[in-house]
Amino acid sequence: MAKAGNFAPEEIGVSYGHGIDVKHWLQIELIQHVIPPLHILEEYLHEPFLDIGIAKSWWDRSNETAYHLSANLMLRSQYINTQAGNIFFEAGFGPHLFSRPGETNRLDTAFEFNSFVGVGIELNKKWSFIARARHLSNAGITDSNAGVNLYLYQIHYRFDQP
Repeated sequence: MAKAGNFAPEEIGVSYGHGIDVKHWLQIELIQHVIPPLHILEEYLHEPFLDIGIAKSWWDRSNETAYHLSANLMLRSQYINTQAGNIFFEAGFGPHLFSRPGETNRLDTAFEFNSFVGVGIELNKKWSFIARARHLSNAGITDSNAGVNLYLYQIHYRFDQP
């Protein structure tokens, strides 16, 4: 469980996908539980997570590559137990820094926002698989705000906790 100024990842995730004008998107995420701000949410949600991501993207129109850094507050639902594994839903939102604003025809500023929703299955205590839809945009900071929708597949590994 995270405390102020202390980040020790409990999970690592690798994502691959594509989207509007994005040929390929590859991302590594470091994920840690954080102390819930509101205890009334605990009945419906696991602890919130802090999700730090580093990504590289390859763009169709400009033939450029770009690098990304994001930090999200992410919430996951309680598990729905099935014979295949424990199913869960997740959603998150946070700031996103982008290395090549203006060269993608979709994102004009280095500072963007990203939001996502996903559905996952915990295969066992160590491994999870998640399908996620992510949206990046500048939320109207500039007049040009086409944004990008991404469709990602992720595999997550949970570290042993002391």
